Amino acid sequence: MLLKKINYFEKKGKPNYWEIKDVNLDTINLIIGLNATGKTRLISVISNLAKILTKKLKSLNGNWELEFLNDKGVFNYKIEISNKIVLEEKIKKNGILLLKRTKEEGQIMSSTTNEMNPFAPPKEELTLHVRRDQKEYPFLEELYNWANNFYGYTFSNASPHQVTMPNPNVPETKLEDLGTVPYLLVEALQKQEIKKRIMEDFSTIGYPTKEIAIVKQNIAGIGLGIPFIEVQEKDLECSTSQFAMSQGMYRAFALLVIIEYILSANKHCTIVIDDLGEGLDFERSSKIMNLLFDKIRDTKIQLIVTSNDRFLINTTNIKYLNLLERMGHVVTAFNYINNKEKFDEFELTGLNNFDFFSRKMYKENKND
Repeated sequence: MLLKKINYFEKKGKPNYWEIKDVNLDTINLIIGLNATGKTRLISVISNLAKILTKKLKSLNGNWELEFLNDKGVFNYKIEISNKIVLEEKIKKNGILLLKRTKEEGQIMSSTTNEMNPFAPPKEELTLHVRRDQKEYPFLEELYNWANNFYGYTFSNASPHQVTMPNPNVPETKLEDLGTVPYLLVEALQKQEIKKRIMEDFSTIGYPTKEIAIVKQNIAGIGLGIPFIEVQEKDLECSTSQFAMSQGMYRAFALLVIIEYILSANKHCTIVIDDLGEGLDFERSSKIMNLLFDKIRDTKIQLIVTSNDRFLINTTNIKYLNLLERMGHVVTAFNYINNKEKFDEFELTGLNNFDFFSRKMYKENKND
């Protein structure tokens, strides 16, 4: 499923109240805004939702109003959690009520009888956690599948000096963060077509590459046979080891490996990347953005990226942008869906996107 819209708030009426309004999303998305506006917090809200639905994270306080889209129509999902108690849940599909629940009392639509049946879930659990049944409640399974195929990465946190060892008994942990990429690359290099695409992509963004490999080392206190990346650039006579890579070079390489690996699986999923381009020069930052958008377009993947890099903003289709602006405790999103006329007018000016989203011009447009 595609996440199309999100509204969220927490701790309303308290000093630490926080809200985000009217974020509309498409297949490809770039979230922008000034520092401390709420970009990373928005990503956390979406990522935490996926973890809560899959029980990778205990329920957090908050109120989510979500809209999803798939080939069966529009799903609306509302959740309110306070003090670990599920106060309210509601699900609609194409306007038809499928679930209505308050604490321990609720009604849920059965696909076999086409009737709303009463049920009494534990007040600490979401309905999804206690009523999964592919035949009886397929709409719950669709929500779970979205959450279970969600991958979130923080570009600025990745370091060539840090390798994260995945759980060998849980294959999905290879995709949990950029630090697991050496392990992922061991598997990817077994397929020559994937290796070739990774090398081509790395060359495209500004690192001309003729060979990539894995070298295993024994590291005291960590383990035996730990894999590390080596890259042979075309204009160098020696290989560059993972430890000798710059932060930006490693982050870019790691991200391309993960994207290629996920694309090769050919499945519906959502990928979120926070702070894309951090540590890269403006040319490579722009190239990796364009490459990712080109690779994701017309696939089964939804891509959500955050950045405040003006070069990324200027090289991105204006219809992919969400500008976040914070007024006190409330963050409002400004995008093509909720301000189509302003966006269309601006495209006729020929100015750079960054000019439109500079604070002064944004205010002028918003208040017209």
